[in-house]
Amino acid sequence: MRVALVYRGRYQIREALDLETLAAVLRAAGHALSFVYDPDVFGVTDNVLQVPCLARLLASEQRVISRIVAAQPDVVLFSVLPATYGWARRVAAQLKAACVAPIVFFGLHPSLVPERVMRDACVDYAIQGEVEAVIGPLLDALGARADVGGVGNLWYRRDGAVCAGPRAPLVDLDALPLPDKELFRPHVSHSYSYVAMVSRGCPFRCSFCEETCSKQLYGARYFRRKRVETVLRELAAGKHAYGFREVIFKDSYLSGNIGWLTDLMARYRAEIGVPFKCFCTILDFDEETARLLKQGGCYGIEFGLQTWNARIRREILHRAETNEAANRAFAICAQHGLWYDIDHMFNLPGECEADHREGAYWYRRLQHLNRIKVHHLVYLPTAQIVAHARDTGKLPEDVDTRLADGWATDFYDQAGADRDTAAMTAGYAVLYKLLPGLPGCLFRFLLRRGRVRLLRWLPAPLIALLQGLLALRSRDLRFAAYLRGYPAKVWRTISNLRSAALRVPPSST
Repeated sequence: MRVALVYRGRYQIREALDLETLAAVLRAAGHALSFVYDPDVFGVTDNVLQVPCLARLLASEQRVISRIVAAQPDVVLFSVLPATYGWARRVAAQLKAACVAPIVFFGLHPSLVPERVMRDACVDYAIQGEVEAVIGPLLDALGARADVGGVGNLWYRRDGAVCAGPRAPLVDLDALPLPDKELFRPHVSHSYSYVAMVSRGCPFRCSFCEETCSKQLYGARYFRRKRVETVLRELAAGKHAYGFREVIFKDSYLSGNIGWLTDLMARYRAEIGVPFKCFCTILDFDEETARLLKQGGCYGIEFGLQTWNARIRREILHRAETNEAANRAFAICAQHGLWYDIDHMFNLPGECEADHREGAYWYRRLQHLNRIKVHHLVYLPTAQIVAHARDTGKLPEDVDTRLADGWATDFYDQAGADRDTAAMTAGYAVLYKLLPGLPGCLFRFLLRRGRVRLLRWLPAPLIALLQGLLALRSRDLRFAAYLRGYPAKVWRTISNLRSAALRVPPSST
């Protein structure tokens, strides 16, 4: 069959990487694949620069629809995140008037609220949960015009009523084909940074996390890792094809299993031999883990902390790390010469400006800190933290309906925050981004008399440039990879502006 795969958003997230594997599954089954990708350049999902005016200039739903129609697909697959659900609905609704192919929604949002998604007349099918093992039977049934009732994880309509198929077993990650890394080219250069996922899920139960939401479908078995042999087979193939300079492991965390990590690090150093960056958890990070990672070639680690307010972290985020454990993990990194990033999340229920000030002083004490990666809390449908925020008045009573309908929020957006909170948070967000390189006198000056709020007026490109300069000291290849793509994005912006100008009809005057 001719399959059109549609996706909008940034590349270096789990859902985008899963598409590379899905593409390999489709092609291995003999299907002809067309990939229609909107990178949302400068938009809210952009990793480094969010410039709304440029994002609007580059966005064109009609251009996406034209590309889908031109592919003459037999079926259209939309990968849908909560932040892109509204966009996907609009595109799918317009597509229905120009294309008779059935439309399938899959991904995080349809997995969390399939009943809501199936209320959209433009959506013919929704897949709830993992897609790799069920897409083949679905396409076979559609091609043969057969009944789809036995297809796992599928929501469909029968005689006007919405029905749900059986729950499909979990995918065997080691049995999947190697990801099709050509899918996102020319948007991504794998010769610089090669991004890999070697596991799926997470054993922890953070109240805000998509992995916790996904685990509600499958239980504790949802978290599993690939065998070391499978990991090395992919990386060896990628190195042969692209000659990459570094590897980024995008898994929830690479630590936790010393035996598996020992085997991986020994073989990685011998067979791959390039620097890499990964995620680890504070709870299980120890001297042995640091030693293994350093010997394997790790140059940077990313930790999730989210806040220095221990009560909020424990009672609201459902995270077990203490501040003492965090400081111990960071000190171990410094002792082993490992640079580290810390994920910090703003707009948490119950936090106040005093928490941001205290966090700034905690961060100021750390040695070998590379970056504070600033995010804003995203409320996902079905996430446990939603009920807490609603009960405390931070979210409206109808928040569950709004989220199911696609209340578009993202890690780099403050949707839903009041004006004063947004201004205060924006200032501290800039402070945190620049903090590792701020002189002590300037740091203290900014924290006096509310001056930190002035930082929100710094232009986003200047902030990105300053962060880039900070990344030079730690040789942060990953951040450099982000910045390397921006000249091409600027050129695309100029090209789109010129094309739009040429299409404007001459004035009658």
